[in-house]
Amino acid sequence: MLAALQRSLSLFFAGADKYRYFGIDKLAKTFDMILDVPRTRTERVQVVKKKLLSIIQAESSRSGQRFLANRAIAKRFHISYQTADNLIRELVQEGLLERRPASGTYYPGGHKQTSGVLLIFNARAKRKTSFGSRLLEELTSHLDRAGIPWRMSWTTSLNPRTEGLPKERYPVIWERLDVVDRAVQLGRHALLLNYRPPPGLASSLIDSVSVDDFSGGAGAAQYFKRQFPRASRVAILSGPADDIRSTARVNGFLSVMPATVFVSPTWYYEGAIKIADKVVAAGADGIFCCADRLAEAVVRSCIRKGVKRPPLVSFDDAPIAQWLNLTTMAIPWTELVSAAVRVIKQRQFDNTSSAIAQLISTKLIIRS
Repeated sequence: MLAALQRSLSLFFAGADKYRYFGIDKLAKTFDMILDVPRTRTERVQVVKKKLLSIIQAESSRSGQRFLANRAIAKRFHISYQTADNLIRELVQEGLLERRPASGTYYPGGHKQTSGVLLIFNARAKRKTSFGSRLLEELTSHLDRAGIPWRMSWTTSLNPRTEGLPKERYPVIWERLDVVDRAVQLGRHALLLNYRPPPGLASSLIDSVSVDDFSGGAGAAQYFKRQFPRASRVAILSGPADDIRSTARVNGFLSVMPATVFVSPTWYYEGAIKIADKVVAAGADGIFCCADRLAEAVVRSCIRKGVKRPPLVSFDDAPIAQWLNLTTMAIPWTELVSAAVRVIKQRQFDNTSSAIAQLISTKLIIRS
């Protein structure tokens, strides 16, 4: 009698995919929720699997690229999500597709999970109290907490024999555009910190976590207008003319209020001091410095000349900004580094998708 009942239920269930085809999903789901009784696969589901096999064979050249999502399969072939998921599981078990945790389903091949990251920083990060030093300290601390192994590289140039970029490690780069160029030549993904990749091929390969420099510059100007409405001779001490970050900060400021721009050949105090002397000598009643180290040059110039420091706003919030008690458009370090770690985690399981770009907003820190 039990066998007869099972046969009857099997015939009843056999109509489930027919109802799905006509869009009666609720009834189809009811079939799926009833007792788990063995039943033969409908002809329609078999046809869908053959079509998926045809797609895989026709797209065999897409090794390592993403396959159709379950929902897309269900919608395209008029079957339930559960049926689509079961078909994909079978194809994975048969070695025709592969699934990656928290990522999706892919054509097999072309993927190798990275074993960690290679940090390639400009040697300036060795300088205590510098931007690079703080960035490195914050990043390595977050990587340790996330359990992501990392190795440091301070090489000034890449070794052509070894390429300098081991395949098992994901390069994370600060202030080393030569490494960015090399990664692009090798067709490798890499993460660029606090900078945006150059246009062209790099924009599709190089991930980036950078700061919204234009908005930061505009925010500094808005602060000046609100706090010092009588300031009429405002000056800007910018970074190098060919640095896109400096250009964006200057343009952001000028979009809000006019100012006279003085260009420093470097981001650092030693190279900026002569230009800072000119800024101070010009008698500006307000100064926007595109980096904290440039602001340091202005402060020291005022001290040497024995003049009162005019209202000053800087950018970055490196350790020197706290020591000099500078009001600054601050880079939110925790958000910047957390975003970088999220990109690193994603690349551990997916080295085929297009470049990831994260833009972090600055925040105003007022110090008296």
